[in-house]
Amino acid sequence: MSHSHDSEKKYEIASHAFLPMGAMLFIEMVVNHYFAPANMIFISPYLLAFFIAVLISLFVFWKGQICPGQTGRLTFVFKFFLLFALGNLAYSLAFTPKHTPLLIAGISSLILTLVYWSLPDEEKLYNTIMYCGFAMVAVGAILYLLVYWVEIPSLFNWVRANNFAQLLLGILLAGWYMMLAKSRLDVFFKLLVQLALLVLVLNYFWVAFVLYQQLQIMPEMSLMPYILYFASQFVIFACLAWLLLGKGEKQIKNPLGWSLATFCAMLYPLTNI
Repeated sequence: MSHSHDSEKKYEIASHAFLPMGAMLFIEMVVNHYFAPANMIFISPYLLAFFIAVLISLFVFWKGQICPGQTGRLTFVFKFFLLFALGNLAYSLAFTPKHTPLLIAGISSLILTLVYWSLPDEEKLYNTIMYCGFAMVAVGAILYLLVYWVEIPSLFNWVRANNFAQLLLGILLAGWYMMLAKSRLDVFFKLLVQLALLVLVLNYFWVAFVLYQQLQIMPEMSLMPYILYFASQFVIFACLAWLLLGKGEKQIKNPLGWSLATFCAMLYPLTNI
C-alpha cells in the first residue's frame, strides 16, 4: 500500500512538473506559427529564461546545504527541463530556418539537462560538473543575446527580447520547481522572491520606456496588449508580495502564489503580437 501511495504521489508531481515546460513550448510555437514574419529565424522567447532557471538550480546543487532526500526530489523535478530543451531544439530544426548560433544555444540547453540525471558523490567531479554547467549556461545565454542585440537589432526586439521579463520568468520557474520538490531552503525562497520583485520593477520601467518609444513612431498602435501585460505584471507583484509578507512559516512556499505568478510571467510574448 505504501509503495502504491508513493507511486501515485510521484505521478502527481510528474504531471505538475510537466505543465510549465509544456505550456512554454505550446505558447512559443503558436506565437511563431501565427505571428512571426515568413522565413524569419525562430528565436525562442523563453530560452534565456530557461538558462536562468538552470543557473539557479545549479547554484542550489552547488552551494545549497541539502540532504540526499532533498537532492533526489530536486533532481526528479528538474529533469523535466529536458522536455523544453528537447522540444525547442526539435521544433527549431524541423519547422524553422536553420541558424548556427541559435542551434548551438539549443544544443547547450539540451546537454545542460543531463546534469540532473547523474550527480556524482565525489566532490572534485561534482564541482567539475557544476563548473561545466555554469560555462554552458554562459555560452548559450551569450549566443542568444548576441542574436537579438547584435545580429538583428530592432526596436520591436526591446519587447520581444525583453531580458527583464525572461529573467523574471527564470527566477520564478526555479522557485516553482523547488516548491514542487518541497525544498526546505526557506531563506533561499525569500531571496528568490525579493530578487523577482526587483526584476519586476525594472521590467515595469523597461516596458513603459519601450512603449513610449513605439508610440513616437506609431501613435495609433493598439495599447490593449500592453494594458493586459501590465495587468499580468500587477498580478505577479501581488503574488510575490503575498508570498513574502504573508503570515505563517510555509507562506513563502505557497503553491497557489508561485503557480499564478509563474503562469502570468509566461504570457509576456503575447505583448508583441
